Amino acid sequence: MKALVVYESMFGSTRTIAETIGAALAQHGSVRVVEVGTLLAEQGGDTVTHDVDLLVVGGPTHTFGMSRPSTRAEAVRKHGAVVSSGGGVREWLDSVRLPSSISAAAFDTRVGTMRLAGGAAAKGIDKWLSRLGATMISPPTSFMVKGMTGGLLDGQVTKAREWGTKLGLAVT
Repeated sequence: MKALVVYESMFGSTRTIAETIGAALAQHGSVRVVEVGTLLAEQGGDTVTHDVDLLVVGGPTHTFGMSRPSTRAEAVRKHGAVVSSGGGVREWLDSVRLPSSISAAAFDTRVGTMRLAGGAAAKGIDKWLSRLGATMISPPTSFMVKGMTGGLLDGQVTKAREWGTKLGLAVT
């Protein structure tokens, strides 16, 4: 199995989740974990190749959905430097081309006290990947943080490891 984990992260929590998922997937094959701005800057970064069996995409929840340029700018204004300072998952999904047979899964990070009634980034990512033709192998999954810059809540890294293992087993 070959997997690609693409993430957007403001303050490091989403990066930690992506790296943990990638480490769990590595038990089942080769994995590349890449920050979305890096991928957007690469030649061919807008195409997922046919040899990728599993695409996992995640980002932070901003105003009940995927980040936008304005919400990323607001995060920088309020809190300083961020991990993903270029384009985000939304921009990458808007330009990416996927192979027709790819399996995929979506995740996000969100404040632990947020209610899902208004939405979450993973739901939007899941819908977008489905529209692009991916076969979703898991419901959208959220990992909780203590606030914008407070880090992950207890147990979330373990949850990410378990979810990554489950995804790897579903594809192999």
